[in-house]
This record gives sequence, structure tokens and C-alpha cells, in this order.
Amino acid sequence: MSLPRLGFEALPREFEELDEWAALLGPFDGDRPFSMARFTVAPGGATPPDSHAVKEIWLVLDGTGTVLYEGRPYEVGKGDLLGFAPFAEHVAMADRGVPLSVLSIWWGTTG
Repeated sequence: MSLPRLGFEALPREFEELDEWAALLGPFDGDRPFSMARFTVAPGGATPPDSHAVKEIWLVLDGTGTVLYEGRPYEVGKGDLLGFAPFAEHVAMADRGVPLSVLSIWWGTTG
């Protein structure tokens, strides 16, 4: 028996400095328990402000930068794990001269 593997697909670019992909969660039967995507913000770039009904966590995969959470800045770096409450606005900024790569996992109500 082989372990089911997740596939990945490119997402449409929301912002020119953003390189994104999303996981294809085919191995899960029925409702998927979560969704996830990876994005990289180019040096000097930022994500568009985001706010939604789902719970979300980010794992910083590489780089350093700043995350604005409800308008308050937090320095982040490789290995940091961040949690976002539903409807809390958040922005990732690669403002330290290097790309900032993040794995985002979200779950909960989407409508």
C-alpha cells in the first residue's frame, strides 16, 4: 500500500509579487477537513489585506518579514507558526530584503 500524496496546482495571481499554489486534497473522501496553499512574497512586496470567515494558521517556511495582524506589526521568520481568528485582517510583507514563503492552512465555515 502506498501513502496517498497531495497534489498541487498554481493559483491565479492576486498580486504581481505573489507566487502561489494550492493543495489538491484528493486523498480525502467526502468533505475535506481543511484547505492549504503556499505563497511566496517577493522582497519589497506584500499580500493584499485578507479577512474571512475561516480559521487559519501560517507556517513561515523561509525568509523573514512582517505580518500585520489587525493593524499591529509582528516580525516573523522561518519556523514561526501564526494563528488568525475568523474575520481578523492580516497581511504578509517581505520587508527585510528577502522573499517570505508561507504555508497557509484554513478550515471552518467558508460561506
